[in-house]
Amino acid sequence: MSKYYVSAIVPAFNEEKTVLNVISTLQSSSLINEVICINDGSSDRTKEILERFKNDKKVKVINLDKNKGKGNALAVGIKHSKGDILLFIDADLINLTKDHIYSLLEPLLQGTHRAVLGYISGKGNRNIVADLTGQRAYFKKDLEPYIDEISKTRFGVETYLNKLFKAEDTIKVPLHNLKGLFKYEKQRADIALKEYLKEGVEIAKVIGNTEIISDEDMKVLQKILNISDITTLKKYLNKISNLKIKNSLQKYFNQYVDIIRKIYP
Repeated sequence: MSKYYVSAIVPAFNEEKTVLNVISTLQSSSLINEVICINDGSSDRTKEILERFKNDKKVKVINLDKNKGKGNALAVGIKHSKGDILLFIDADLINLTKDHIYSLLEPLLQGTHRAVLGYISGKGNRNIVADLTGQRAYFKKDLEPYIDEISKTRFGVETYLNKLFKAEDTIKVPLHNLKGLFKYEKQRADIALKEYLKEGVEIAKVIGNTEIISDEDMKVLQKILNISDITTLKKYLNKISNLKIKNSLQKYFNQYVDIIRKIYP
């Protein structure tokens, strides 16, 4: 038995295809003491599906009326959690297993690290994928001072969390054979493209909290939200003068460029 109480926090927005399996897997894990799912204003059947857990003492479902972004959903989950350790899990995973859960928690349970980032093994550049992964584990005491800031980050929450921990306190672990749905597999192609673009811009804004963003760069970021092809996206990225923001966005979009090209060549 672990000496730690572990809370799994699952933000969900329109995840009717996968949320049931994710919550059920977490619920059945002996390493998890409670599961908190935040339904972030979903408009599909997510809320209805989560009703199946209303009598489960281990699972708590929090339904938000409006979608306020992943950062806010995670902050709500942290506030309602009892755990010493917090496990963040995306709701769009297809085949989450108990082995994946163990891989994420083991470094904290053993006391070797303070932050764990789990990346899908074999998917692109390990560092890029791991830095933006939603599969994470932390000690609650390390995040509590930052709950208000976490709530404001929306899609840039992973980038913000990365900045809170030194490299030597963080470990990136492979989650072998883990799979999740791409945005274009969950929603219309045009909506999926907008989601990728919004995430990229939110990441840039989070970086901008510690970097100087010029008015011109802000205008470019706003224009990125309205592009509809890869060529235009690359053109706008090259116009960004802040090198840290430009490089971060290029890395982000590079991992999805083939996917985006399927949506809009």
